[in-house]
Amino acid sequence: MAAKQKKQTKKQKKQKLVKKPTILNAFNYVDRFWQKNIFVIPLFIGLSFLIYFQCIPFGYVLDDQIVISDNNYTKKGVAGLWDIFANESFEGYFGEQKDLVQGGRYRPLSIMMFAVEYAISPANTKLNHFINIFLYGLCCLLLFRVLSQILPQKEEKWYLTLAFCISLLFLVHAVHVEAVANIKGRDEILAMIFGMSALHFSINYIKSKSIKDLIFMGVLFYLGLLSKENVLTFLGVIPMTLLIFTKGLGASIRKVFGLLAIITIAYLFQRYLIIGYLINTNPFTDVMNNPFADMNGAEKYATIFYTLLKYIGLSIIPHPLTHDYYPYHIPIMNWGKPSVLLSFLLHGLLFFYALLNWKKQPIISWSLLFYLFTISIVSNIIFGVGTFMNERFIFISSLGMITLLVYLFLHYLPERWPAAKSVGYGLVGFLFGFYAYKSFERVPVWESALSLNTAAVEVSKNSARANSFMATALYQESLKGGNPEEVKDMLIRGKAYADHALSIIPNYKNANIMKAGIAGELHKKGGSLQELLQAFREVGSVRPSIEFIEQYCDYLADRRDHFDEVKEFYYDLGWNVLNQEKNSYNYALKYLKKAYSMSSTDPRIRKAMSHTHRMLGNTAEAKRFE
Repeated sequence: MAAKQKKQTKKQKKQKLVKKPTILNAFNYVDRFWQKNIFVIPLFIGLSFLIYFQCIPFGYVLDDQIVISDNNYTKKGVAGLWDIFANESFEGYFGEQKDLVQGGRYRPLSIMMFAVEYAISPANTKLNHFINIFLYGLCCLLLFRVLSQILPQKEEKWYLTLAFCISLLFLVHAVHVEAVANIKGRDEILAMIFGMSALHFSINYIKSKSIKDLIFMGVLFYLGLLSKENVLTFLGVIPMTLLIFTKGLGASIRKVFGLLAIITIAYLFQRYLIIGYLINTNPFTDVMNNPFADMNGAEKYATIFYTLLKYIGLSIIPHPLTHDYYPYHIPIMNWGKPSVLLSFLLHGLLFFYALLNWKKQPIISWSLLFYLFTISIVSNIIFGVGTFMNERFIFISSLGMITLLVYLFLHYLPERWPAAKSVGYGLVGFLFGFYAYKSFERVPVWESALSLNTAAVEVSKNSARANSFMATALYQESLKGGNPEEVKDMLIRGKAYADHALSIIPNYKNANIMKAGIAGELHKKGGSLQELLQAFREVGSVRPSIEFIEQYCDYLADRRDHFDEVKEFYYDLGWNVLNQEKNSYNYALKYLKKAYSMSSTDPRIRKAMSHTHRMLGNTAEAKRFE
């Protein structure tokens, strides 16, 4: 009897220890941290949607067509997943590997997600935008979790801690709008999520020595690399963080670094097998894919340090914002410019200060090193990234500058000047309001190509790409029809933007195409033939390969009322411009053949044909036209 009672007592005690399972208990089992900070979850997710809900109805813009709307692999849905992982990331758009930029592109993870979403609901931009916004909120929650692991929690209230204030400012920072509002920017968000997740589990491993945490770290780091190459910098960020903030033994940190290094080598080998190179040694010389193509070494690095100074400025004060930093919104710089020298000295000072003071000022050192490590891969110093700079490029690295600002305002200055504490929170509050306002104001810009480029040309006035794309947007808008006067006005404005783009880069292909296309539309709307042919002559002199010129002129010739004018145009462009001025004999022959087909007995045309064939070494053909 006594033994039976004893068993019952043990059973009752055991039942008391086992709590009835609930969703909250299960969540706390995963990470008890959230039990104390549960209110941050709806706050961050809600704030993310509060700022970015505006973009949910928006369509595809900018590079969305490359990875989604015009990507044949994405549009296959689940059936395209093998092609997405087995090929360079832009091959699904171009139909072949183009190798446009020096480092190549292999970012299959975000494109995989787009393919799955396409399979669920084809071309559903609302779904794409919703997922971007939700992932951004999760990303900021993750930052709060990781920063809470490494930064001191001197304040009892979670909303006064460094980790919360930093994560909150990151969430509302306007320089991140491009990554969130542009669907293609998901690769930036995923890279941040997986990179910081790998950091989280590396910290867990130092504390627990559990092989499970080490494995999680490795898997998440690899997924980050598949999201975007920027995560390579976490090969330095993670060991640096462990060294500064944890009490881990050197052996534990070496294990972490060793695993990260092995995964990095495996990833680079995988990337090499798929793309065929790690760094393209024969990059494009087109300035739109290699903006340094026409610069010498001194100009290149002077311009790079100029952009690095602008990155620091945008990390702190995100104004003015633009999606276009192409030639020559960023001007060609030299080492005689004060801003270049200031940038070089500032970055050197920040780097050496961080190295020398990591024990005395760990948070300042970590902030600076995190910023410098993560921006290095997009700086154009290691390899060319295809443009001078972009706001989305500092999506990850901006965390370093935000951390530095918040720490200076809330801890560093108050420790030396106690009265500065309330001032510090006031400054953080001001930045929160300023960043949130700028973000909310910036999001509508991403509604369409027209709204995006209208905003861009206000800031990037000297960018050939911004002006050309604005011309394109106006041209496409004009094709939708409407009030004839408004349509004509759009075309005239488009012509001005195309002309301005060509004044910056005369042989810019897209701008020349738009100049020719707009000239054709203006002619249809009652413009003079002389203005049309003059525009075609200007375009043909620098871009004779543009087929629209030939197509439109054939259309005019077929009408017979402009037959003689078109024949003279072909002769003039072929002989006077391409042969005599440009010595471009193959293209000269192309247009002279068109003139010859219209008047085979004209002695001027026959003489021009003979001369051009002779210059090409076609002696027999040359004699045939004598």
